[in-house]
Amino acid sequence: MKNNLRTYILGLLTLFSIYIYYLSETNLKSLTNIIIKDVPLIKTQKEEQAALNYLNKLRNGAGLVPFTSQNQLKIAAQNHGDYLIKNHTIGHFEDANKSNFTGMYASDRIVHAGYNTPLVIEDVSSNNQNYKESVDGLFSAIYHRLAFLDFQGDEIGIGIRQNLNDKTKTAFVYDMSAKALNKLYKEKNFKDPKKGFVPNEVLAKALSMHKDDNAKVVTYPFKNQKDVPAAFFDELPDPLPNHKVSGFPISVSFNQTCFKSVKLLKFELFNSEGKRIDDTLIYDQKSDPNQRFNKFDYVLFPLKRLDWNSQYQVKFVAMVDGKEVEKDWSFTTRTFKEPLHKVTAKQNRFTIHKNESNIFYFPPSSKTDVLQSLMFPANIDITFIDKNTIKLTALKEFDKPIILNIGQHRLKIDTKTKPTALTLL
Repeated sequence: MKNNLRTYILGLLTLFSIYIYYLSETNLKSLTNIIIKDVPLIKTQKEEQAALNYLNKLRNGAGLVPFTSQNQLKIAAQNHGDYLIKNHTIGHFEDANKSNFTGMYASDRIVHAGYNTPLVIEDVSSNNQNYKESVDGLFSAIYHRLAFLDFQGDEIGIGIRQNLNDKTKTAFVYDMSAKALNKLYKEKNFKDPKKGFVPNEVLAKALSMHKDDNAKVVTYPFKNQKDVPAAFFDELPDPLPNHKVSGFPISVSFNQTCFKSVKLLKFELFNSEGKRIDDTLIYDQKSDPNQRFNKFDYVLFPLKRLDWNSQYQVKFVAMVDGKEVEKDWSFTTRTFKEPLHKVTAKQNRFTIHKNESNIFYFPPSSKTDVLQSLMFPANIDITFIDKNTIKLTALKEFDKPIILNIGQHRLKIDTKTKPTALTLL
């Protein structure tokens, strides 16, 4: 066990480890020359509760027990959020020589806050403006997703912090563990004095407490899920280091407490027309470039981003403990209430109504094509949906087209006032 990583292997059942989600899909730090509008103040207590509710909605859809909020984990998460904001940094590790230090590792910080076991999973995202951006971004980042979809975890502490001097700078911290572990480590007689850890057989019993409550197989996106993001962008460590943009990954994980062996036979993705998407990459424990998966995790990466407002079909077949298991399900990517326009070299001029929002999607021409720079006048409002998609609102009517140069893309906008409906008497 490498002390410098402080990663704890819990018997043969689970891996509690630390992942870094460097930038969310809506983070603006990777975009230069942007006029950033005033960012509202986050009501952190309300946002933390909303994040918990949303996480549990996703865990419930995937077939997992919900998280309950745990006070010591919450204190640890908030402490780390304070550290990140105070020291203008990101990530998981703290420097003892800096302000607001409460522990170098997440394991140290939860014990400092009064939690009994050091076994923890921590997810962190930075510079999001609301809980949904943060959680959706973390679910698009595969290692962070698997942390949220851990089979053994059942309690969490969420800490959200914002820099009041620069409200674009935020920290969203999620510390996750299990009631059974917290109770187990409280009992001193369970300590193994030779190893300093609870014996594996005792851990195995504690970690199997949700064996009958959780689904035996978790797929994500789950069956009939809607509002699924269309793309994956950033993560540390990076599962696709040569890509700045790709499709939203599909994952299948088997409950380790229920199975002994899994051998993949087929993992395919089909578009809304029933055509198989061939430009994909499949990872398992052996092929995962960062060696973060266990032998029960399988992930399919579409190497091109998915389309908005589209249904996709997944077919998965594996030999599980000598028996063939097949999973066949569909999900739908995000649908917008606003009109959606696809901007291409041939189609880049659009007419919109004043004070009505429109979505403009710039399909990437390569695996590295994301929106790099954008300048816009004060009389239009722009919000980033992701690094290939913006929401634009014209705040007034213009006599001539607005021309926006967005990276290598060119967008022309004509505006007009929406006709007022007449009431016939």
